[in-house]
Amino acid sequence: MDFSLARATWVLYMLDICVVSATKLTSTSLEKNPRKVALLNRLRELDRPNNSFSYLFALMEKVSDSRGIDTDEELEKKILSDLASMRIFFTKAHIYEPDDFILRSLRVLRGNPIEEKRSHYLDFLKALNDHFKLGSPVAYKQRLKIAEEIIEQANCFNFSRQHLVVFIGLACLYGNPAAKKLMKFKGDPKKFDAENVLADIMLITRFASIKLEIEQIGRDWSGRYLRSEFITDDNGLIDIIRCFTPKLVKHIDKYNGLETQITMNVKLKDLLTDIEIEEYDYLLNLLNQT
Repeated sequence: MDFSLARATWVLYMLDICVVSATKLTSTSLEKNPRKVALLNRLRELDRPNNSFSYLFALMEKVSDSRGIDTDEELEKKILSDLASMRIFFTKAHIYEPDDFILRSLRVLRGNPIEEKRSHYLDFLKALNDHFKLGSPVAYKQRLKIAEEIIEQANCFNFSRQHLVVFIGLACLYGNPAAKKLMKFKGDPKKFDAENVLADIMLITRFASIKLEIEQIGRDWSGRYLRSEFITDDNGLIDIIRCFTPKLVKHIDKYNGLETQITMNVKLKDLLTDIEIEEYDYLLNLLNQT
């Protein structure tokens, strides 16, 4: 038997909170929801002894919401319910994290921002919705001017113009339907949920980092999994995540925690779906400036 071939079938699947919630749906609630039926059918196909499913991303989504709607006890109860549902749904595959590990992680993470500049990202997203009004189409002749203003806005908030929130904001400006679906812009600023949008966007970098590490450990023969995949029910996120390919991850110890730096290849032309080549070249040069 070729052990390397057998080993290559082990896969670790990361689930977002919407996918986890789908495992709780009843037959009655599924009758009028073919989209969820298709999702659950896919999960059942992956329910195999050589596969594992992780709750970690769902936990990070819950922790990322700094609004603190639930008490610690209420949140723990919901998380344990999620994990119990996953263990009932998946009868052959493994649930990667034990309950006590997830609860310990919750206590460590809750109230501590996972992103150092979280408040800046949220304000930037609100500016895209409230000031730049990217929920509505922008006239062709105005796009480049607004793109320059968006990049300058990132400079004002003191984070890289090559951050994902900037790329995806520009994608909305240049007519990318998946980016607009991910952003969920609202005409009424009070209805725009920047917290939810940021949680979705940051899943891209978190998954990229974890995927690189898991697969590197697997290749070094010190881990079980040679492949890791992310499963989401968000069509916008599915299409956008394909535009970012992780290349390198580095962790740096700092006085106030651990900083993770990740390098990714960006398919910028795929993101900016409706842009002329001259304008693309100018914008690419602008984004590459330090």
